[in-house]
Amino acid sequence: MTRTILNERDRAEIESRLRSLSVSSAARWGSMDVANMLKHLHLSARMTLGELPVVSANKRVFQMFPLKHLILYVLPFPKGAPTAAELKPNAALSFDEERAALLELLERIGTGPGEGAGPEHPLFGPLTWREWGVVTYKHADHHLKQFGA
Repeated sequence: MTRTILNERDRAEIESRLRSLSVSSAARWGSMDVANMLKHLHLSARMTLGELPVVSANKRVFQMFPLKHLILYVLPFPKGAPTAAELKPNAALSFDEERAALLELLERIGTGPGEGAGPEHPLFGPLTWREWGVVTYKHADHHLKQFGA
């Protein structure tokens, strides 16, 4: 079964893992510290809600079946994958403030529409809210694994 931030149990699991992090949690890979990772997920959640515009990467191949489907539903996110400039943390708030903001945004996404069209994704193009739920879960899971949570 595909995990999604729209499912209350899946969302609670992600939220629990976020709460298990501490300011001293160390990355297993990558260059972000834990507060910057939380800021990155915070920015991504704002993009999901349509509150942070992100310029399209104009990579049509990622918007077409089967590649879009494989990335969203089958393959793990690769370590070190490039990210949009708008989603790169420049100045994170405190660890606690970033985590609290992210938890609130994930709850808003998880209890939001659930059906119909959502905002465009800079890489995948048009996504339904169901697809946003899957990619939001998968993205958070990827970064939580990065920090051993």
